[in-house]
Amino acid sequence: MPRLFLSVDMVGSTEFKARFTGQGAEGWLATFRAFFTNFPLMVAGQIGFEFLDDDHTPSIEVWKVMGDEVVFTTEPRSPEEVTSTLLALLRTMRAYEEKHFQELPLRLKGTAWLADVDGPNIVIEIPELSSGQAAHLDYIGPDIDLGFRISKFARPGTIVISLDVLEVILRARNGATTALYLAGREPLKGVLFGYPYPIVWILGAEDKFDFLPWEVEADPRMAAAMTAGPTRLAELKRIIEDMRFYLRKMHGRDRPALKLG
Repeated sequence: MPRLFLSVDMVGSTEFKARFTGQGAEGWLATFRAFFTNFPLMVAGQIGFEFLDDDHTPSIEVWKVMGDEVVFTTEPRSPEEVTSTLLALLRTMRAYEEKHFQELPLRLKGTAWLADVDGPNIVIEIPELSSGQAAHLDYIGPDIDLGFRISKFARPGTIVISLDVLEVILRARNGATTALYLAGREPLKGVLFGYPYPIVWILGAEDKFDFLPWEVEADPRMAAAMTAGPTRLAELKRIIEDMRFYLRKMHGRDRPALKLG
């Protein structure tokens, strides 16, 4: 069964903590404690709001916390559920920045990817971290690794998505509620045999990039995105077809679309 993984990371956190060198953790501890306490609650609230009129509300859980990053996981039942979950996460990121980071040099960026835990990826229990009736599960496999590979191409105020997530959104009935931007291609270690991986960012259909001026000046991808419109859906579908053709032709591998539900 495919699981959706959602990572949200703080941008600028290292420099922010360095401000308080010699003062211990007291200068920055409250900011980070608030993030790891409040942000998951806000995500759950926005998920509830997004699915208010639906018969089913997805269960979204914190999988792990790493440094300045929190990673959620959920088991989507449909392409429409994936799309709505991403829109809820985008709203949460923006709302959190507006409420908590107005006077701080911090931003939030996101990553979303899918992994079939009944296929090339596995679920294992970590007994040492389990408590009572609650088993602590970990997820291991190439598609799990992929998410952390593409996360380096996430940018503030948006979410970078894997090709599996992209394909799901393209066949979702509510896909038109999103805007998808091809932000270039990059070879990723251990992914697609070195075939340059498409970097795709997602926003809500009515949203605009809210990059800050100095962020745009320092990053050509962000500068290009500011002047480009959403990528045509036909081009995005062709990118997926080209990837599958490459894997089949050059490496004898089939990469079928993930089936949800």
